[in-house]
Amino acid sequence: MILAGDVGGTKVHLALFDFASGRLQLVRDEKFAAQEHAGLEEIVQKFLAGGNQNVEKVFAACFGVPGPVRDGKLRLTNLPWELDTRQLSRELAIEHLFLINDLEANGYGIPELSASQILTLHEGDASAVGHRGLISAGTGLGQALLIWNGRAHVPVAS
Repeated sequence: MILAGDVGGTKVHLALFDFASGRLQLVRDEKFAAQEHAGLEEIVQKFLAGGNQNVEKVFAACFGVPGPVRDGKLRLTNLPWELDTRQLSRELAIEHLFLINDLEANGYGIPELSASQILTLHEGDASAVGHRGLISAGTGLGQALLIWNGRAHVPVAS
């Protein structure tokens, strides 16, 4: 199982995925009011305890967080939380655990979207290839660049 999370100033959205037939398959998801919890670890433990899945099967986790992650650490601006990749990995017993910028995480997720999940605001040139920009309005205004490397778009937080 793979645990994914969107950590925001107002809510934390967690989802558990299985990988089958070359695609991520949603097992379950849940949203939590961030201000009602002492930290991310508490929320993750509550989420994992609330399902029927075998939590020992969670072999990887990635959390998109608002702001820059430096040396695996982040201090949130809208919550009194300090997140540390190594500490979370140890406390949650998830060996492969990552904290990345939330817009970078969104950029990695775009290729997983189906055509029905995308809304075109203005039709562009379908043959155009190159860099892209990603903007997200939430508690803050996040931006990321999607840099074309000749094979794929690589997300870079701004």
